[in-house]
Amino acid sequence: MTTLLHIDSSPLGEASVTRRLTGEFVHRWCEAQPATRVIRRDLQDPPPPHLDEAALAAFWNPDAPAGPDSRVVLALSDTMIQELEGADLVVLGSPMYNFTVTSTLKAWMDMVGRAGRTFRYTEEGVQGLLGGRRAVVITARGGFYRGGGPTSGADHQTALLDTYFRFLGMDEVMFVHAEGQGMERERARTEEDRARSEIRRLVSAGAAGACL
Repeated sequence: MTTLLHIDSSPLGEASVTRRLTGEFVHRWCEAQPATRVIRRDLQDPPPPHLDEAALAAFWNPDAPAGPDSRVVLALSDTMIQELEGADLVVLGSPMYNFTVTSTLKAWMDMVGRAGRTFRYTEEGVQGLLGGRRAVVITARGGFYRGGGPTSGADHQTALLDTYFRFLGMDEVMFVHAEGQGMERERARTEEDRARSEIRRLVSAGAAGACL
């Protein structure tokens, strides 16, 4: 049985392109593999807190958190890490905001990127502790960044998320981009449909037992 962690980070609710597309991925995946267990994490309900000095101290010394607020943050971090540890497949919706990820997604990344839990330092370098898991990142962007065009260098979103998941030990990180969402409606719809086609391909590959 596959366990799928479904994460959304868009604040737009039903108007969100990434929420529509992650929802479609999860729906199609569960149709193809009905035994799938789905864990849901909506980073807008409620948003993860941004880390402060007390929370960071609790991360470094979890046996002696500094106070009640840091204990709450530590417990939430533990829960979010357990969700990742329990998943075989992570499906993440990430709209591009100012060339990178939303602040809520960055806060989640800070909450689960913990030395000794999801990665560790060794004499040979950093070792990710979440190997054997795959990630599918579904993005929406107002413009066009793929294909080495003039704005491709401004895409700090893809590089950040690819680096982050691989840092945690995931060596299969796949991206589906719905670009042009700030363009005229017909162009935006065409690009969203292109992303839907890519989702169908990925789900079919995974349902057939192949690597995504």
